[in-house]
Amino acid sequence: METNSTFLEEDESTFMSISGILDAIEGSASFEWIRTNSRHLVPIFCFVGIMGNSMALILIRTNFWLKRLTSNIYLCTLSITSCSFLLTVVISWSDTYLRLPLYSESELGCKFVSFLAHFSDFICVWMISLISCDRMIVLYRPRIRKWVCTRKFAITVTSGFVVTSVILYSWLFALAGLQKYKMMDGSERSFCGLSEDVNWFGYKVNENYMYFIFTVFDTVICTLIPSILIIIVNSFSTYRYHQCMKIYTAGVLRVRFVRAPTTEQQAQQLDDDTIQFEDTKKYLLSTDNTNSNNSTTNCGKLRSSDLQLSRSLIIVTSTFVAFNVPSYAMRIVQATFKPQSTTFQFIYYVSYLSYYLHHAALFYMYIFWSPQMKKQLKPTAVRLLECYCLKTVPDFGHRSTSTQDFI
Repeated sequence: METNSTFLEEDESTFMSISGILDAIEGSASFEWIRTNSRHLVPIFCFVGIMGNSMALILIRTNFWLKRLTSNIYLCTLSITSCSFLLTVVISWSDTYLRLPLYSESELGCKFVSFLAHFSDFICVWMISLISCDRMIVLYRPRIRKWVCTRKFAITVTSGFVVTSVILYSWLFALAGLQKYKMMDGSERSFCGLSEDVNWFGYKVNENYMYFIFTVFDTVICTLIPSILIIIVNSFSTYRYHQCMKIYTAGVLRVRFVRAPTTEQQAQQLDDDTIQFEDTKKYLLSTDNTNSNNSTTNCGKLRSSDLQLSRSLIIVTSTFVAFNVPSYAMRIVQATFKPQSTTFQFIYYVSYLSYYLHHAALFYMYIFWSPQMKKQLKPTAVRLLECYCLKTVPDFGHRSTSTQDFI
């Protein structure tokens, strides 16, 4: 009994300490400032994200090296759909906070914006998953690689996901709509949400139940399944990456240039280096080193650029899981328990900001985590700037006798 009472006292004291910390945070001036001004972060995230995705799209489509990537189609689709998703967020923010009647007075506009947001988010999530799978296939080089890592296959799979997304979210055109709610002053305002008057074969569907089902459905197909897939695939890719890097750093796949010995000491050092190198090579290629023969053969076909790009994409796709999961987890909590505290509402809003941040910052991470992309970013931007702003027609590489001479 004394032990149980001790545990209860410890639990109560722990709860009271956590509650006290939350109350202190909630009552602080910093918390009040963040809660008041956090809504201004949304357009900043969106405009920065649209600029980054547009820059990445131009870079991927114009650079010769990046156009040859097996995941080029997935990256282009990801940048386009991320831009469209962030555009819907800007429209929603402008309609809500700036009171611009962009869709709040149009039933069709409400349905289309709702559809476009969920459609784009679904495509983004699964393009990230496909990029992870593509990198794993590039690293492991299975026999199916010559069919899977092709432009035709990428276009087919991307088209399939686009059609699937249209089918999955087309029901929003039937269920989404404008709803009315009363303000504190008694006036009515409209907002875009799930319709209250929904009948399935004469049965009136409860709005809260429908919202909960939709939240769970969206969480499963847009977060749970892709996150599990990305974690599994990235685990295999990380293991393969370290395996290949061990072989590269061991010196088996390097070319060695050794000067001819001029003294007995140099000759002895050369013999020692040769023996050590041969021992390392024999171990890596022996049966004692599990699967080393196949690993060395396959890793020998990989370029260092493939390994560097794979490393950056593994990091970025893993970051997606960290940014995306909290938002959907908070949606489930909100739909299930409906907490009303201001602290929870603030955390809920911050989870949405992290969700928007993953769309906004993802391509910046793709660019700056990859040495190849970072190297090509500035030359491509300068070349495009020169082409469109600074150079005359003959400087583009055309003939000096342009059609302007005849006008």
